[in-house]
Amino acid sequence: MHTLDYEYTDKDISPWGGLRLVQELYERIGMRKMIEGLDLPEKGSNRGYDSARLIEGFIVSVLLGAKRLSHSGTIGNDQVISEIFGWKSGMASQSTFSRFFRRFDFEKNDQLMRAFNRGWFEKVDLDKHTVDIDSSVITRFGGQQGVERGYNPRRHGRGSHHPIIAFSAESKMVIQAWMRTGDSVSSTQFDEFLGEVLAVLPKERIGLIRADSGFCGNENLLYLENIGLNYIIATRLHSGLTDRIFNSRNWHRVSQGISVCSFQYRAGTWGESRRIVVVRKNTNQLPNSGGKTLFADYDAFARYRYSAFVTNMDLSAELIWETYKKRADAENQIKELKYDYGMEGFCSESFSATESAFRWVMVAYNLMSLFRQKILPEKSSPTLSTVRFKCIALGSYIVTKGRSTILKIAAKSKKRDYLDQLFVNLSDIPIQTG
Repeated sequence: MHTLDYEYTDKDISPWGGLRLVQELYERIGMRKMIEGLDLPEKGSNRGYDSARLIEGFIVSVLLGAKRLSHSGTIGNDQVISEIFGWKSGMASQSTFSRFFRRFDFEKNDQLMRAFNRGWFEKVDLDKHTVDIDSSVITRFGGQQGVERGYNPRRHGRGSHHPIIAFSAESKMVIQAWMRTGDSVSSTQFDEFLGEVLAVLPKERIGLIRADSGFCGNENLLYLENIGLNYIIATRLHSGLTDRIFNSRNWHRVSQGISVCSFQYRAGTWGESRRIVVVRKNTNQLPNSGGKTLFADYDAFARYRYSAFVTNMDLSAELIWETYKKRADAENQIKELKYDYGMEGFCSESFSATESAFRWVMVAYNLMSLFRQKILPEKSSPTLSTVRFKCIALGSYIVTKGRSTILKIAAKSKKRDYLDQLFVNLSDIPIQTG
């Protein structure tokens, strides 16, 4: 049996030396100053941790894979991380984080995230954004505030929370996010939530709203129309619409096995007709197609699956469908938020505390989205776990030379070349002083 002797060392060695890259981006884009400029809850005592530092510590813990506040409390033992971010007193414990988030209420959460996200997106150099709105279900296993029984596709009857999130498709960032009680449906408080989105991105900067069929209610469509926003929203295939599809004759073939058509249709709850675009896929040619089988009793139609969308846009039916398909990125982003950013974690007894942590998780996500786009040389968009493995999980320690403090990073030649390129990319980002 092969064995290896071991010894101990008192040297503070960290597995997270690559945070030095994240910290410089964080400073260069002015994110630290943005957080310090917020009206955060004041610290509980003169010896307490500064609120902005606690937010920083929480964001860093999310990037390192934390899923609970107890995980967030462990980074205070890492002297290298404290040195990288300049935390003179290290970072707080779990109990401090718990007390801190309990100081937030819903009004404070809205106020802070409205101000922070507005400032963030003012820095995003895009004239128009496509806004993808989606909801998710987070199963809970306790009696925390806001946990209610509602729609839960995987654990029927289990209590849950039901967050709603708005993404910018072009920037791949979160515009706004709410935690909601488990008995909420997708469209619950849609107009209020969209009002929060508009507080971040004014109407002039929104080119299109996309959402799934859970948001396709008449009140929601009227709201979008009244404020003058373009939309493409999936719609349920109820009986009246199914009859209209059955009688459609103006199908246009767009590719092998796929046809589209478009017509005006008025649902029973609608005050006026709206444009419907329908996509029909031939399962004989595309056996793995999504959509719904509508006419299984008719041999001429049984091989097709259908999807339908309501829109107020005049684009061709094919382009409407092609535009909507890109909304799938929002579903992938929610998966990444769950698996890599701990969106389902950080649950406290207080609902407003849970929501506060949830919304700061979104801030961590946006920071790393920017990191991937501006710093990484890869053309693809790697997940946080991949980024963590490639350029954050780097063995390191601190040395002092004269009056200088230096971070020593363990990396061999090819890895050094890769990291050097990341630091060059960082240097191209102008330092924001305002």
